[in-house]
Amino acid sequence: IVEEDESLDVDGYDAAVKLRALLVVLSKNIAVSVPSMDDIPRDSIRDITREDILGAYADGRMKYRLVASAELVDASAYTSKRKMNATTDKMWKARVRLQQLSQSDPLYNLTGTDTSIQFCTDVLGPITMVSTDPNLVDTAYGLFSDIIRVAGGR
Repeated sequence: IVEEDESLDVDGYDAAVKLRALLVVLSKNIAVSVPSMDDIPRDSIRDITREDILGAYADGRMKYRLVASAELVDASAYTSKRKMNATTDKMWKARVRLQQLSQSDPLYNLTGTDTSIQFCTDVLGPITMVSTDPNLVDTAYGLFSDIIRVAGGR
């Protein structure tokens, strides 16, 4: 299932937009730099062939997924040409990457419109949440409530 303009999904743009929105919300009360859309590298699934998919599955039952991820890093170690806020010592390093996932990965069994998010914590390890088969109302409500929450300063 893709957007009306399929390139938004196929080329990772939709995933990057959602990732950036999440990073803005997560960074609201902390001094951390959030990348612009231009600073989030994106892979595409456009060139994956049927043979690539069958080969990955035959070589250990791997599946391709376009995965949006971010990691909080020291801004001083970041070598991009992007201008950093001098008062910010942390930044999000974000990307949308085509990955081959094994059956042990929580993203492996997602189907259709299922969505998932995983937080890697220092104490509890990875925490994964999955929304199975969200509908248009779920998605629209989630986006609307996030916008209201951010705009309202909550």
